[in-house]
Amino acid sequence: MFCSQCGVKASGKFCYQCGNPLQTSDTDLLPSVASIASEPEDWEQDAVYEKIIRVEAVRTAISHHAANAHGGVSGEALLALYDKVMSSPVPLEHLVAIVQPLYDSWGIRTGKERHEWIDAPIGRVIARTLCSFAKHAQAFQRAEQFESGCVLTAELPSSVCSLKGKLTISLKRSEDLTEVTATTIIPGQIYDWGKSDRCLEQLINDLSSELGLPPSTIQRKVA
Repeated sequence: MFCSQCGVKASGKFCYQCGNPLQTSDTDLLPSVASIASEPEDWEQDAVYEKIIRVEAVRTAISHHAANAHGGVSGEALLALYDKVMSSPVPLEHLVAIVQPLYDSWGIRTGKERHEWIDAPIGRVIARTLCSFAKHAQAFQRAEQFESGCVLTAELPSSVCSLKGKLTISLKRSEDLTEVTATTIIPGQIYDWGKSDRCLEQLINDLSSELGLPPSTIQRKVA
């Protein structure tokens, strides 16, 4: 089977490379079927997530970024350090797990949205998005498929300036371009001190880069 987070081939309950829980699917039990569907020749133009993730070159790029990702210091880890130097009846690290969803239920949250057009076919932009998730240690959560594209969601890790949140990216095919709408949501906070803006900026930069993917074989139209 393959790890849904970093793309490496692994067995057992957890991925040996990134530690993500492994889930057995029908495809894992039918290698011949998986092989047939794994390498679509025109994957760069394909808007189906499940086909893109089975391209070997895409999986290799994702694995490389996951292996070299640096998570940094999380907000929870920082609070745990604070707990060691101050007296508190309830550890701040544990308090976050209670307060953040409570504040979120009151409608307290922050986030940003950004809309861009990427000069690349949608299959390649889907692959770049998955590489970007791995590069920045953003745990992939789910994919929602629709006819002309998909919506990919990952966890936005906590940091010294904000708690964990969600990064949602809508990718839609438009001829040779890809329409991208990216949104961050950080529940339980009013301010994220620029984290959302930085996250979206690095995402757009990544989606405009190859990120270790093989060169395109598509002949682009010359104006």
